[in-house]
Amino acid sequence: MDKKNALILHGTDFGKQQKQRFNNWFPWLKTQLKKMGYEVWLPELPEAWHPDLNRYWQFLKDFDFNSKTVVIGHSSGGAMVFGLLHRLPVEKKINLAISVAGFYKDEGWDCEGLFSEPYDWEKIKKQAKKLYVIWSPTDTYISKEQTDYLANKLKIAPTIMENKGHFNLEGGEQYKQFPELLDIIVKNR
Repeated sequence: MDKKNALILHGTDFGKQQKQRFNNWFPWLKTQLKKMGYEVWLPELPEAWHPDLNRYWQFLKDFDFNSKTVVIGHSSGGAMVFGLLHRLPVEKKINLAISVAGFYKDEGWDCEGLFSEPYDWEKIKKQAKKLYVIWSPTDTYISKEQTDYLANKLKIAPTIMENKGHFNLEGGEQYKQFPELLDIIVKNR
């Protein structure tokens, strides 16, 4: 029987400058999901100052992706959500995939390694029962064009959250929690 589990993927520069894993909303979400009975993995992605699809896949591929799995990614981790779904074996379908401030192409962030091969968007759509793309118009990194492209490829409406910036502590201490994200997970479990 499949077990409830969750994978939380942080963004770029983790480990290079500050321990983002212990900031933002990641530890709060991990705690909340554990209270709901999920096994949660919040890994330090290898060489995250230069995200790479192949390196990340090799690091993450042995996670128990199953019909009760939730994958959440922020920024370059949000882009890697799609990389995971692209690389998952066809028979490995997950419950929920959420990209927070994710993107589909590098815009000078040293993330081109995430897109070292063309993503199979038709396959990606089939690998998760439910997909979300979350974006805020006040995000200074991720453009509306990036979000619109992802939503169009996935055939979903993006979840737009006003005045949330890049959903990180650059915007203030309120980003130590993310109750709206937890609500989405609760609604789709």
